Amino acid sequence: MTRGTSHGLVRVLGHVSAIVVIPILGGAVIGIALDGVLRTTPLFVLSGFVIGNLVAAVGVWIYIRVNRARLAGGELDRQDDR
Repeated sequence: MTRGTSHGLVRVLGHVSAIVVIPILGGAVIGIALDGVLRTTPLFVLSGFVIGNLVAAVGVWIYIRVNRARLAGGELDRQDDR
């Protein structure tokens, strides 16, 4: 496959989406559970949401740093040819 094909871009979008969605939802769900157990107002939901966003931002940053050369060279697309 050539560099920047739709299959390669969808693959990258899937990775980034998972890196973003899982921590944010996880933080919110854990916050809901803690708020229910401790009978607090949305203190832990908001805290979990903020922490999830921070984790997601760091995760995307790490993903970009690790895959920067591979993304620029189109190696992710070439892996699909195998």
